[in-house]
Amino acid sequence: MSSNERKRGDRASTIITTHLNPDYDAVASMVAATKLYPEAVMLFPGGQPRNVKNFFIQSLLYLFDVVRPKDIDFDAVKRLVVVDTRQKDRIGVAGPYLANPNLDIHLYDHHPDAPGDLAGSLQVVSQVGANVTIMIELIKAQGLTLNPQEATMLALGLYEDTGSFTFSSTTPRDLAAAGFLLESGADLSIVSELISRELTAEQLALLNELIHSAEIRETRGRTVVVAMARREYHIEDVAVLAHKMMDILSADLLFVLVEMENMVQLVARSRLREADVGEIARALGGGGHGAAAAVAVRGKHLQEVREELEKHIAQTVNNLYSAAHIMVRNPISIGQNRPISEAMDMLVRFSLNVLLVEDSLERTIGILSEHSVSKAIYHGLTSYPVSDVMTTEFQTVPVTATFNEIKTIIVDLSQRILPVIDGDGRAIGVITRTDLLRLLAGEVPGGTEEAERGRGGPFERNLSGIMEDRIGSKIMGLLKELGDLAEKSKASVYLVGGTVRDLIMHKPIKDLDLTVTGDMLIFLGNVTEKLNPKQIKKHPRFKTATVILEDGARLDFSSARVEYYEYPGALPVVSQSSIQLDLQRRDFTINALALSLNAPDFGRLFDFYRGYQDIKEGLIRVLHSLSIIEDPTRAFRAVRFAARLGFKLSKMTLGLVESALKGGFFQNIHPRRLLTELKLICEEDEAVPALERLADLGLLGCIHPSMRLTRPQRELIGEIAKVKQWFQLTFGNRPSASFWLVYFLVLTEGLSIGELTVLVDNLDTGRKAANEVIHERARLWQILLINRRRKGGKDPTPSEVDRLLSPLSWPGILYIMAKARGDFLAQAGAAYLATYRKVKPQCRGDELIALGFPMGPTIQKVLCRLREARLDGLAETIDDERRLAKKMFEDQSV
Repeated sequence: MSSNERKRGDRASTIITTHLNPDYDAVASMVAATKLYPEAVMLFPGGQPRNVKNFFIQSLLYLFDVVRPKDIDFDAVKRLVVVDTRQKDRIGVAGPYLANPNLDIHLYDHHPDAPGDLAGSLQVVSQVGANVTIMIELIKAQGLTLNPQEATMLALGLYEDTGSFTFSSTTPRDLAAAGFLLESGADLSIVSELISRELTAEQLALLNELIHSAEIRETRGRTVVVAMARREYHIEDVAVLAHKMMDILSADLLFVLVEMENMVQLVARSRLREADVGEIARALGGGGHGAAAAVAVRGKHLQEVREELEKHIAQTVNNLYSAAHIMVRNPISIGQNRPISEAMDMLVRFSLNVLLVEDSLERTIGILSEHSVSKAIYHGLTSYPVSDVMTTEFQTVPVTATFNEIKTIIVDLSQRILPVIDGDGRAIGVITRTDLLRLLAGEVPGGTEEAERGRGGPFERNLSGIMEDRIGSKIMGLLKELGDLAEKSKASVYLVGGTVRDLIMHKPIKDLDLTVTGDMLIFLGNVTEKLNPKQIKKHPRFKTATVILEDGARLDFSSARVEYYEYPGALPVVSQSSIQLDLQRRDFTINALALSLNAPDFGRLFDFYRGYQDIKEGLIRVLHSLSIIEDPTRAFRAVRFAARLGFKLSKMTLGLVESALKGGFFQNIHPRRLLTELKLICEEDEAVPALERLADLGLLGCIHPSMRLTRPQRELIGEIAKVKQWFQLTFGNRPSASFWLVYFLVLTEGLSIGELTVLVDNLDTGRKAANEVIHERARLWQILLINRRRKGGKDPTPSEVDRLLSPLSWPGILYIMAKARGDFLAQAGAAYLATYRKVKPQCRGDELIALGFPMGPTIQKVLCRLREARLDGLAETIDDERRLAKKMFEDQSV
C-alpha cells in the first residue's frame, strides 16, 4: 500500500467489514455497502482471502478503498458497518474495538437470530437467500445506480448464496434483486464462469478423496454424509466441492471437514427445511443459514471436531420426530366380539403380527398378538371372542408424543406395539418396535433379503427439497393445496407409485397418481368446492376417482386399499386399508413408495420396502416370496420395468419366477391378462430387450408352448424397432396402441395357421386384430415370396406397389418393411405409407358422367385408373386426367 493509501486508512471514520473467510456474498455485500456509505473504506478482517483473488474481482476491488488491518487507526473509527454476520467472534481484528461506547455500529444480515449477536444503532435483518439482496433493495430504494462491473459483482454473491436460485432458502425478493442487477448491466457469463468454473487439479484430487472417504448413512430416514480429508496446504473453495458432493451423493445433509494450515474447515449443506445447518455451525463457532453454513475451527484436531459435530447431528435429526412422523396411519383393528378364527384370518391375509381390538365406539381397548391367537386355536377356542385373549394392559400416546417418550415405552417398558390415539381414544396410528429400531439404526434389521418386509415402519426421508427442484411451481402449489384440503377433511393424501419413482430418478412427471387414507368422499367434496374442477368421475366399486381441472391437468385418486388373492393367479379382492397396506399390494419395491402431501410432513417419503435403495442400485425386486405365485403376471411387468429403466431383476425375484414356472402357476392366468402384459411390453421404447428377456426366462412359452425367439427373429425385432422409430418420426405417436401387432407377427412366425387361430381366439385379441394376424399372414408371406423372386428384375411401378400393399393394415406393412431389411420392398412400404396412399385424382365423378361414362361401377374404375396414372407420373394436372379419361372413353378401354 502506498503512503497515500495508508494515510487514507489512518483517517477513515467509517469501515465496512464482514466475517472471516468471506464468500462471494460477503464481498458483494461489502461492495454494495460502499454505495450506501461512499465515504467508507473496506476492511477484510483476516486480510484479502484467497477465494476472491480472481482477476475480475481483484480488478473491481482496485477501484474501491480496501485497507489492511494494520493500516487502520481504530481509535479514529466512528462507525463500523458489518455485513453478512452479527457474530462478534467472526469479524476478526475489529472485534476487540466493539466495546468502544462511541462506536456507531450498523448491521446488515440475513442469518437467523443467534445467541451473542451484536446490537447496533441500525439493524437491517431479513431472512432472504443472500445478504446482498438486502443491500440491493436499499440501493434501489435510495435511487442509486450501479455500473455493469458493480452489478456483476453483486450478482456473483447473489447467485452463489442461493445456489443459482435452487436452494430452499431462496425467496421472491432474491429473484427481484436479480432482475434489478440485469437491468443494471450484470454480465451473467462472468458469473457463470466464476461459479461453475472447472476445478483445479488440487480441488479434483480433494473431491475424489472426500467422495471415497465419505460416510453415508440413513439417519432418521435422511441421507447424512460426513466426509473428511487432510492437507498440508490451503485449498480454495471447499464450499464448491461441497455443492458438487450434494449432487453426486444425493445427500440431504452434508458435512465436509478439511484439516489444513492449523485449522479445520467445516462446510455444511442441507436440503431439509427442518434441519438448520447454520445452527450447527454457530454451535461450533461459525455461522450461516439453514441451507448453507461454514466454520473454521482452530486449536482442535480433525477427529475432535468430527466427534463434536456428530453430537449436534444426532440432536438435530432426533428432534425432528414426534409420533405423528413415526406412526403408521389407519391401523387394522378387529371388534372385541369377533371370533378368534376371524382374527387369525386377518393376521394371515394382511401379513400382520398384531391386531388392535376396539369396542363398539371404535375405541382401542386391547392388543391381540399372533402368538396369543395361535395358542387359542391350538386349544380349540376358535369361536371364542377376541376379548377373551387380548391384552388390556398397554400404553398409548397422542400424536404429539416426542421421540424420547416413544422410546421409553417401547424400549424401557418392552411394549412391542404402541397405539397412537386421538382425543376420543380411537387409534389413528401405531408404532412398532421395528419402526423404532429402523429409525435408530437407519437400516432394516435382519440378514435375509425380505428382512421383515412389510411388518415394520417406513424407511423414510424427506424429499420436499428435491420436489421443489424438479417439479414446476404450478404443480407444487397444487400439491400443497391438496395437502391442505386433506388436513381439512381429516384425511391424508399421498403421491404414490411411479410418480414418486420418476421423481427420484430425475424423470419427467407425466401423471399425478394419488392415494387417500380416510374418507375419500369428504375429501373429494372439499376438492370440488375449492378447485372447481372441469370434470370429476367417481368409481365407487374400485374406490377410485379422476378429477380433470380447468387447465386440463388430470388427478387420479384412489382410496388406500389392500388386496388379497383367493387362489394363485386370481384377480385380487380389494378392501380399504392404511397407506402401509396399500403399498404392500404393489408389485415391486420401486413402485411401493408414497410421498405425503399433508402440511405437517409435506414431502415425507414412506418407504417400507427399501424401494429408494433399489432405485439407486438399479434393481427390480418383488415385495415378498409369494408375490409371483399370487400374481404371475408380475413376472412380465418385472421384465417391462427392467427394460424401461435399464434395471436388472434381483436374485430373489429371478428365483421366484423360475419357481413359479416350474410349479405351473402361469397356467392359472386368464389369457386376456397375458395379452395385456404383452401389449404393454411391445408398446415400450425398449421393447426389444424386454422381448429378448421374456424369451430367455421362458415366459414366451406361457403365451404358447411353441413361442420363442430364434436368432433370425431376434434380428427381425431389432429391425422392427428401427421401423417403429421411422414411423413415429414420420407420423407421430398416434397409432402406437396397435404396434404390438407388428411384434406379434414376429413372435408367431413359428406357429402353424391352426395353432395361430387357436391362440388368437384364446387371447381374445378382438376381431380386427385376429383378422390382421390370421388372414393377412398368408398375404404377407406371398408378398415376401414375390419380392424374393423379383430380385434382379425390374422394380414395380408405384401403382403396382399400391395394388400390392393397399389391402394390408399398417402393422402388416411395417412387418414387411422390417422383414425386407432395406431392399426395394422396404423402400416401397415407406413410400406407400408416406405418399402413395394419400394420392387422389382431382377429377370428380360428375365430370366423368359429363364425358359420357355411365353411372355405376364404371366411374369408380375410371377414377382408380386416373389415380394410378397420378402415382406413375402419367397425369400431373387435372387437365392431364381429363385428356386421359377422354382417351379411355374413346378407346372403350375401361
